[in-house]
Amino acid sequence: MAQRRLAEALQVSRDLVLVECCAEAPAAWVEEGPGSPPGLTAPLRVPLRKDRHGIYSLCFAPAGGQLAAGFGNGSVQLVDTATGLPGPSLFPGHHLRHAVTAVHFHRLKPSLLLAAGADGTISVYSLPSPHPVASLTEKANEINALDVCRDGSAFATAGKDRHIRLYDSHTNQLFRLLEAPDFMAGDEFTPHSGHSRRIFALCFHPTELHLFLTGGWDNSVKVWDKRVNKGAQAMLNGPHICGPGIDVKGNRVLTGSWVPRNALQLWDLRQTRLWQDLPFPGSPTQGEFLYSAQFCAGNVVIAGGSGTCGAGLLHVGTGQVVGEIHLPNKPVHVVASAPGGQLVAVAGAGGNLHFAELN
Repeated sequence: MAQRRLAEALQVSRDLVLVECCAEAPAAWVEEGPGSPPGLTAPLRVPLRKDRHGIYSLCFAPAGGQLAAGFGNGSVQLVDTATGLPGPSLFPGHHLRHAVTAVHFHRLKPSLLLAAGADGTISVYSLPSPHPVASLTEKANEINALDVCRDGSAFATAGKDRHIRLYDSHTNQLFRLLEAPDFMAGDEFTPHSGHSRRIFALCFHPTELHLFLTGGWDNSVKVWDKRVNKGAQAMLNGPHICGPGIDVKGNRVLTGSWVPRNALQLWDLRQTRLWQDLPFPGSPTQGEFLYSAQFCAGNVVIAGGSGTCGAGLLHVGTGQVVGEIHLPNKPVHVVASAPGGQLVAVAGAGGNLHFAELN
């Protein structure tokens, strides 16, 4: 039933946007470009003034020239990726402010940046102005995740209250609320209902206009259609998501779970099943415990967390470790891959922003 519902959603999405994407699931992993794993340049550390507050979110601009970083004191800092030099600070932050848990550039309007915080506030910036052009507040919610859909017409948020909110990007008005089950009211919990525990990741499909995925503490990743008022289209059973640990590429879903072993996994979206466990580098005594994971270029993925206090890049086809970026005994909160997947960024406790490039 889940596979049929997901297949129907994918087909309807194609019919509406008149594009062809997400081809039939291949019988084996499809290599992209050269089969041999690329190398990784030596990581470059970028010190920032607010490093002591820690970095909780990262996002590259659509052209890749800028990186936005969200700090634990509510500040947002831009960084020039070509020089590694700090750019404008959009909000100075304050010791009473909560962490900026998600930052995202508008996909079609790169001058627009959205920043969401654990205080339930969403700020919309029109760069280079440091003053938000709009500000929204989700009362009694801690926002942990935000993403913008492929055509930029909508963005979605999720967090502590388990509800998923969809906003019109042009008006910043809420147009759909996907409510989580209310157990006190006797709501039934099924694979197609909302999450039973708080949500930490939300990711729109890069080519399917209406599909997005969410994951959190309830050991599941759910697939949604933003046109549907209620009910998930499918569920991947297993991932324990505690940060931005979901990415999607074609028919493949990458998850990074906060678990000691088999934390990095690749899933078949169409069949809603585990494709393979990826061997994240680390020792058995440390455990893996991943917070964040993303696809890169050349069949490479990047992930990081608190187990090894570093990020690892792996070639999916061979399982070979392409490179590692170690933080000095500090957990990795977030990893990011620039458009095209060549440049990557890693950050976490104590700031510790690092750039490296696949070559």
